[in-house]
Amino acid sequence: MNARVHTSSIVFHQWDAEQGLIEKIVAFDSVDKLFARCLEIRAGETIDRVVLEGIDQDGRPRRLTLSFQSVTVSDLDGT
Repeated sequence: MNARVHTSSIVFHQWDAEQGLIEKIVAFDSVDKLFARCLEIRAGETIDRVVLEGIDQDGRPRRLTLSFQSVTVSDLDGT
């Protein structure tokens, strides 16, 4: 049996002064859609993690989580 992905999602974090930290989960079904959504970051949003769920070659459920740390850079080109 081949390993395969069944569901995939991006988890965004956004800080709200009244509600605190808000976690928003957005599903995607292709690497192109993942890439496009990551390029559409909205004000105050950060990507926290990407989660892939599926089965391994032995048919057992598996979850792969790619975590990110956010960094704010105010001057990328030195000007």
